[in-house]
Amino acid sequence: MWLSTDTQYAYAVARIRAIEKKLLDKSKIDRMVDAKSAEDALKVLGEAEYGFSHRDTANVFEYERLLQEESKKVYGVLKEVAPDPEAFKLFLQRNDYHNAKVILKAEFLGHDADDILVDSGSMPANKLKLMIKERNMADMPHIMRKAIEECIDVFNRTGDPQVIDFILDKAAFQQMGETARQLKNPFLIDLVKILTDTANIKIFLRVKAIGKSWDFLQRILLPGGNIDHKVFLQNLEDSLDSFISAMKFTRYGDVCEDGIESFKSKGSFTRLEKLLDDYVLDFVKKSRYTAFGIEPLVGYLIAKETEIKNARIVMVGKINNIPGEIIRERLRETYV
Repeated sequence: MWLSTDTQYAYAVARIRAIEKKLLDKSKIDRMVDAKSAEDALKVLGEAEYGFSHRDTANVFEYERLLQEESKKVYGVLKEVAPDPEAFKLFLQRNDYHNAKVILKAEFLGHDADDILVDSGSMPANKLKLMIKERNMADMPHIMRKAIEECIDVFNRTGDPQVIDFILDKAAFQQMGETARQLKNPFLIDLVKILTDTANIKIFLRVKAIGKSWDFLQRILLPGGNIDHKVFLQNLEDSLDSFISAMKFTRYGDVCEDGIESFKSKGSFTRLEKLLDDYVLDFVKKSRYTAFGIEPLVGYLIAKETEIKNARIVMVGKINNIPGEIIRERLRETYV
């Protein structure tokens, strides 16, 4: 029976709201942090049915496999329920660019890195690997093809593998922005701009902290955000207070002030990075109860990505015997 787009999305949103009940809330994350051992923390993920094979994950050092499985599972669910899978293409493309980085670095540096490829891209990882290996990239999106060709050319001239990250990160955000505009979805367009802005704020402050040049910053700032690159370039050699003032009348003003003041007192950008990630989550939370549309599905995806990041922070902390209060400082807000 034919279903309208609204009806299809109503079904998809209902499915996602049911699945959201399995998200790790603050009390479950607290249980992980307060657990006596890493093994006990891992049991919380087992109870939440993480991954495909949670029952046979007894070794805490296998937690990363579990998190990767969970990420793959999330994309599988969204592909299954979304009326228009193309709407998720921009999120799948992020994983394509991750895979392209891994494949190129493995080739240039002469090692095998298949174990860190992800299977949640818009194209199979093995297909992407073959295309790059054979230099037969006609079927790639033009932005990706051009970026990979640039990586190959620049690496052959400089021998610097760091250029791969710079070139492909820029291309990934350009691709995401183009895909969002093609979909003509204001929510996705705004989300990509926020992801770009928050990433650029992190880039700017890291570059400033290590004293790199204006030219270096210009090379790695990402395209497509709301914050003009001139704001970053003009404040590179000025004080952090000057940058706080420049950000004051943007949507990130309070976050930047709080995070930078924390950096000035503690010498760490941990709080700022947490606050910027929380800002993204707060943005998608606002659309959580939309009845028809992609917004609740994207909200769930960002929520799961945040949850997996929190699980990783806790597991790394527990394995390395980091005090609970320090782990909590690094944790992002939860969706539920």
